[in-house]
Amino acid sequence: MLEHSKYINLRTFKRDLSGVETPVWTVTLTGKSNSLFAFTNRLSGKVKRIKKNSAAQVCSCDFRGKAIGEWVEATVEISEERQIYLQVINACKKKYGWGMHLLEFLSTVFNRRKDRVVVQVILKK
Repeated sequence: MLEHSKYINLRTFKRDLSGVETPVWTVTLTGKSNSLFAFTNRLSGKVKRIKKNSAAQVCSCDFRGKAIGEWVEATVEISEERQIYLQVINACKKKYGWGMHLLEFLSTVFNRRKDRVVVQVILKK
């Protein structure tokens, strides 16, 4: 169900275990049926939280992050592997169309593409 959602709310946890919710675009990759993939800036708060605590929760949400589904337990990993990054970007272009192309253009103009990492959300069944 989550793989078909346009937006996913990713809840990561601070040191005091309070949750921080962030709506993200996610895609699936062939051969990784229990995972969702997103990309983000390597300096973002969510990356810092994930490096300290890989536990997370996800649910379907609207574009503002309002939950519209049940929360699912997950673990999250950060990857800087170029091949996975390219697969995620290409899958996002297919899934999100002009929105992703606009984001890519603006990221190029403002030189933000170099700071990206992949976030792999591994769903617990």
